[in-house]
Amino acid sequence: MAQEYADEHRLIRYRGGQARDITAFAGNLQAVDELNALSVELSFDVITAPWDGYVEKNLVTPGDKLRLVNHDRTVFAGQVERVGLDGSATAYDRGWYLNKSTIILQASGIAADEAIRRACARAGVGVAEVCSLPAKVTQVWTGDTPADIISEILEACAAETGRQYQYFVSDEGLTVRELPNEAVKAYHKPADNLAAFDITWALGQVSGEDSIAELRNAVVIAAEQDGRAYIGAQASNGASVERFGFLQHVETVTSDPGDARLRQIAGNLLARLDRVGRTRTISEIWGCDEVTSGVVLDFNSPVFGVSGRNRVTRVTHHYGGAGHTMELELEALDEPRAAGTTDTVSVYGLPDDIGSAGGADGVTVGGGDGSAAAFVSAAQGEVGYREGAGNRNKYGQWAGMDGVAWCVIFVCWCAAQAGAPIPTGYSYVGDMSAYFQARGRYRTVASGYIPKAGDLMIQGDRHIGIVRSASRAGVQTVEGNYSDSVANVTRYYSEISGFCTPWG
Repeated sequence: MAQEYADEHRLIRYRGGQARDITAFAGNLQAVDELNALSVELSFDVITAPWDGYVEKNLVTPGDKLRLVNHDRTVFAGQVERVGLDGSATAYDRGWYLNKSTIILQASGIAADEAIRRACARAGVGVAEVCSLPAKVTQVWTGDTPADIISEILEACAAETGRQYQYFVSDEGLTVRELPNEAVKAYHKPADNLAAFDITWALGQVSGEDSIAELRNAVVIAAEQDGRAYIGAQASNGASVERFGFLQHVETVTSDPGDARLRQIAGNLLARLDRVGRTRTISEIWGCDEVTSGVVLDFNSPVFGVSGRNRVTRVTHHYGGAGHTMELELEALDEPRAAGTTDTVSVYGLPDDIGSAGGADGVTVGGGDGSAAAFVSAAQGEVGYREGAGNRNKYGQWAGMDGVAWCVIFVCWCAAQAGAPIPTGYSYVGDMSAYFQARGRYRTVASGYIPKAGDLMIQGDRHIGIVRSASRAGVQTVEGNYSDSVANVTRYYSEISGFCTPWG
């Protein structure tokens, strides 16, 4: 909706129950609203001249309440935090309290929205509205700020639902809502006798960059207990890995949410993180009070490098002087993912009691058919491959750790190709064998077990191979990093410690 009136912002101070308009005494008035900051910052300068008896002293003091209004609409309501001897003043809205107080909070399987309400109650801040957040929270916080706790909870909710959330504090209390994706129209009316116009028509200087600094094309979902991490699910985009290299993000869950949700979390995170970041800054644009952090604007200025839907991640409003203007920092929403995107998501049941033996069987989604035959076939197809100088090889490149011992990495690569129920993020034999031991899927040679095709042959913490076939006389394997190559090998039981049994 277009503005019906030209901007007329007034700064009102409240002290001792009395209101006073101090607009005429305030210069350089600006408000900064950042998406990742809970509170809005209002700053300005007031006249100060201690030697001049005609200049009022203590026009603003820490603790004064302020309200910035435009006609009959409140734009900012908060409290002065600091005042400098030079007359500079800074104030914040009520979100400031959630950033300052530290609390103790224990959540035991409660809904995320209820955990947020409890965090606010501990800080003495009311709640206006919290959207439905069905994720369950089990965690203890000691000495954290409510803002940090809320941010952590919402990050976990975003990973599970694939949605992004925003939170801010108004006079009514805390509001938590889904970030909008639909663009709005923002208008500015320069004068009462002039028509309002869409602010995206008139841009100041545009700068920005395209970057892969925050791009991640592989995701691992893990649970951690007693210093050991258990992989619950993994997701990756082969096309993106090939183009940009292996860039991994690890997300930790505090309990086993089940295979379906593990798959969902991994897929959602990958879809959100596997993108080239496109950010733009518009140094000067006409002001509109409705433009706050989180708002989406639609631009059509490709010649200036900004077009399509862009989310406002930071806005600085400037009042007075040349009128109401803004500086915008934007994040593109329409940046496509890498061409040829094909996500592979593997899910592994976490232990029922994390850190103890036993647990769910592995389940695999994507890639091959997940069978032992597909796993052995993937390995057999690599026989004859040799590493390059300095231990360099394609498996290490795939894993993002080239130039190291790669027998375990070769197993992980084959598992990823086949979609096998085997973790694909390890590089140490001891970690791989411990993973299966914790799930009751490890057999020692002393037990008399005869391995099956697809089992993993373990030699202490030194070496690993993939079983092709076996008899009581010996074991035939495919092994990576055997004499600097992938080779078929025959092993005697006297050389072997035991076997991991991914398929039972």
